[in-house]
Amino acid sequence: MSPEGRRSRPSTERPGYSRRAPGPGPAHKRRLPPWGWLPAVIAVVLAVAAVFLVQAPSSGPEAWSRLGTQDVHSLAFAGDPSRLLFGHHGGISESRDGGRTWNPTAARDDAMSLAAASDGSIIIAGHEVFSASDDGGASWRPVATDLPSLDIHGFARDPADPARMWAALATGGLHESRDGGRTFSQVFAENVLFPVATSRDGATRLFAIAGSGLVMSEDGGRTFAPRTSPQLFPIATLAATPDGTTLVAGGPGGVYRSDDAGQSWRDLGFAPGAAALALSADGQVVAVVTRDTEFFRSDDGGATWPGP
Repeated sequence: MSPEGRRSRPSTERPGYSRRAPGPGPAHKRRLPPWGWLPAVIAVVLAVAAVFLVQAPSSGPEAWSRLGTQDVHSLAFAGDPSRLLFGHHGGISESRDGGRTWNPTAARDDAMSLAAASDGSIIIAGHEVFSASDDGGASWRPVATDLPSLDIHGFARDPADPARMWAALATGGLHESRDGGRTFSQVFAENVLFPVATSRDGATRLFAIAGSGLVMSEDGGRTFAPRTSPQLFPIATLAATPDGTTLVAGGPGGVYRSDDAGQSWRDLGFAPGAAALALSADGQVVAVVTRDTEFFRSDDGGATWPGP
C-alpha cells in the first residue's frame, strides 16, 4: 500500500507528556494536573488546625473532680475554702484540698441538707435523719427532737447563733428551734424551699424559694416578702455569705449571682447547670456540683471556672 493510502493512526500520547527522549531540560518534566496542588494544601490545613486545637484555650469550665454518687443533695464549706462537705443519699463526702479529691466521712445517712457552724459543729437533716457532729464530722449522734416529721427537705442555722435553726418539712411548713434542735415551733405554715439564714449588724434574715420565687424574712420566718428572682427556672439550690450580702442561685439553666442581698442578679455563664452550690464567707469562692456529680470551682466570684 502506498504511503498515501495509509490511514493515520490516532495519537496515543496523553497531553502533558513530551515525545522527546529522557534527558536533561524542562521539556521532559511531568506536568501536574490542575488539581495536583490539593493534597499539599489539605496537609497544611490539617497541620495548622492540629496546632490550634492543642494551643487554643477552652472557653468552657473545667471540672476539678467527679464524685460518682447516685444523687446530689447538698454542698457546704466547713471553715476555710479548702474544706468542703458534699451530702448525698449515702452520707457525706469530704474534701480537704478544695475539691480535687473526696473521701467518705463517718456519716452514712441521707444528707439532704447540711449546715456547718463556726464552732466546728455540723448538722445533717434529711429523710428520717437529724444528726449532729461536735468534732467536725469524725463522729455523729442523733438529735432528739419534737419535730412532727423527720422528712426534712431544707435546713438552715443562724450564723450568729448556731443553736438557732430552721427546718423546712416536706409537708408542714417551716419550723424554728432556739435550743439546738431539741424543740421546734412552726413559724410558717406554707412550704418554702432551700432556706438560708444570714446575720448582719445583729439582725438575722432568712432567704428561701417560694412559689413566687425568691423571698426574704426579717422576723425569723414568720412573714416573707418577695425579692427579685434570677431569670432561672427552676431554682434548685441557693447559698449565701454569712452576712447575706452575696447570694448565688443555681439550677439546670446555670448559676446567677447577687451582690446586693437579692435586689439584682447577673448570669455567671455557667452552662453545665447546678444541682448544689456553696459560697465562701467572703463571697469569692463559688463551688458547684452538677446533676452528673461533676465538681467545679471558681476563686474569683464566678468570673472564670478554670480547672484545678
